[in-house]
Amino acid sequence: MISPSETLGPARLLGGALQGVSRLEFLSFELGGAETVVDVVESSEATEIEGALREDVDAAEVMRESQVVEIRAHVEAARREAKAEARIEWKDELEERVLEERASVVRVCDEFGRERAKYFASVESEVVKLALAIAARVLHREAKMDPLLLTAAVQVALGKVVEDSSTVLRVPALDVEMWRGVFGSNDAVQVVGDERMVAEECVLETNVGKVELGVGAQLEEIEKGFFDLLEQRPS
Repeated sequence: MISPSETLGPARLLGGALQGVSRLEFLSFELGGAETVVDVVESSEATEIEGALREDVDAAEVMRESQVVEIRAHVEAARREAKAEARIEWKDELEERVLEERASVVRVCDEFGRERAKYFASVESEVVKLALAIAARVLHREAKMDPLLLTAAVQVALGKVVEDSSTVLRVPALDVEMWRGVFGSNDAVQVVGDERMVAEECVLETNVGKVELGVGAQLEEIEKGFFDLLEQRPS
């Protein structure tokens, strides 16, 4: 740096005498110690800030882990609760279906029982009719082969008749002589022919009533007895 005296030339000093003025020199001042102090302060502050940041980061990490554990616990609890509710709903639905199926099975069993009873009642009736039809065929065939087949029935009926009562045996007109031959000289029985009667018919008349002893009449009585028993059979 050049002082103003360099441009003005020699200056007059006190006393009027001209004297020479030396140049001014500005020397640089080295602040090495101050810079070192500043660096130390800045380094200390940076360390404190870094430590504070690290503490904040650690605290945030701990909080995050705590939140993660809490969220997992909530999720697990919600899963268990949902599973329990689903199990209860499934159990209720299963019990409802079991009750429905049980009611359906009961209805089917009741219906089957009614159909079974109806079937066997029908079968029993048909069996009775079949048995009577077979018996009728057998008896009609036997009666054709042996006209005196009804003799035993007539003798049993006569045994129950009072001795002093008049007895008339009505038979088909074509069978009069055959029946008179059966009773011979027995005057207690009067054999009378009836044009309206057909083979295998026989009617015994007394003072107290009459009874039909023919094959058809006996089969009708048997059939009536069978159906009376069926009606009295417990269901």
